[in-house]
Amino acid sequence: QVGGMGLGDADNTIITNMETWNNAIYAGIENDIDGARIYRSTDGNTWVKVNNDGFGHVALNAIVDFQSFNGQLYASTADDDPVPAQTAEIWRSANGVAWNQSGNDGLGNANNFLFYELTVFNNQLYVGSFDDNNGADLFRTADGTNWNNVVNDGFGDANNTAIFGLYSFGGWLWAGTGNVNGAQIWRSANGTDWNLYFNYDGQPLLENATAINHFFDYNGLLYWFGVNATEGAHIARRHDDILHTFFIGGLGDNNNIWFSDNTVISGSFLYFGTRNDTTGGELWYTANFQNFTQIGQSGFGNIDNFAIYALTFKDYLYIGLSTGNGAKGAEIWRQMLTANILIKTEEIADGQQNSSYLQQLEANGGKEPYSWSLAEGSSLPKGLSLNSQTGEISGTPEESGDFQVKIFVNDSSRPQNRAYKIFTLKIVAGAFDLSSNQTGLAVLPETGANLDKKISCDNLKLTPVELLSVY
Repeated sequence: QVGGMGLGDADNTIITNMETWNNAIYAGIENDIDGARIYRSTDGNTWVKVNNDGFGHVALNAIVDFQSFNGQLYASTADDDPVPAQTAEIWRSANGVAWNQSGNDGLGNANNFLFYELTVFNNQLYVGSFDDNNGADLFRTADGTNWNNVVNDGFGDANNTAIFGLYSFGGWLWAGTGNVNGAQIWRSANGTDWNLYFNYDGQPLLENATAINHFFDYNGLLYWFGVNATEGAHIARRHDDILHTFFIGGLGDNNNIWFSDNTVISGSFLYFGTRNDTTGGELWYTANFQNFTQIGQSGFGNIDNFAIYALTFKDYLYIGLSTGNGAKGAEIWRQMLTANILIKTEEIADGQQNSSYLQQLEANGGKEPYSWSLAEGSSLPKGLSLNSQTGEISGTPEESGDFQVKIFVNDSSRPQNRAYKIFTLKIVAGAFDLSSNQTGLAVLPETGANLDKKISCDNLKLTPVELLSVY
């Protein structure tokens, strides 16, 4: 766990969304007492609130989504109380700290008390609304200031009270609705002309799915999550315009009624969370959509942690655990993902003070090329350095002793996979004992014509002078 309970405030009860942007992590918070909050962290440990509570409106109690657009970070907001009092707003920041409003309250519709998912399509930013009077609206902007309404009144069905999921895929903009009669999926090639793609109403086992809350791309196919408070949430996959494959039933637990509004793909693994009001929210992963594995305990051991809505990746996988117990506040947990990349090198060779040293580190798995780095607070002996591109440790150590070194390797996936290993590097003074050198590679002193010369030896104990004589 990082950041402390409720990030320092027990009234921060729900982590609605998380985003990594410009080398910092952002957490969107629902706070029903003081108003919506955004917390920012550059190291994952220290979290700082960067907005005015509720952006000046106590009733504006939730941050819903984040999206990068034209060099700025946008945040959608909501008043999701049963009797809302504050029209929803869109805010943006060029540095993640100073925020200003984008567009008018409700983007011109006073009935829009919630703006849900933000997405970019054809160089314009889109957002869907919640309006339980006339049906949801869909808006877009090209400049982040002037918003245009491109869908009115729930695609002509007032029961489409919300546009939750919104995603660009395959040359189409996809929209998933909330509808008490069964969710709908719509799509458009230009953002203005829309066609009904799939209607859950009347579909066996699916008509109780009342919302499509999240779309994502996995291995070139479009997937989406459906909310179902009766049979449990489901996952659907689009093969073509006719065939769909569905994974029904809350991953075997009907109480998993809602899958997360964020997903993280690392290598071949997809990570996502659930809402489960009975046993606590759950964290799951899959590599093939045939086998699903839960990570850790439900609610991470606390039944009050009812949902994992939010996930993001920055060196670690971060998840937000929302709580129904306002006495303690929501929680953020993280774990390093090492499943797809490993440091192959088992040990690193001993070295000698004031003599040339060379050690090649090796990794396997993940996507090449790799990049290497030292963990924060970890350092090599003075005179040695780690090549970030090749993984070579080289140089001439100027000090002796035993050094514990923590080394990271990242692959080229997006997001990156990362692994680490802690090595003990022994730098000895005086005679060099090759029997302790796992590589059997002796290194000559850097003097005269012998600069950078090397000789292969096995089970020998030689002083530098004897090595010169052998050479």
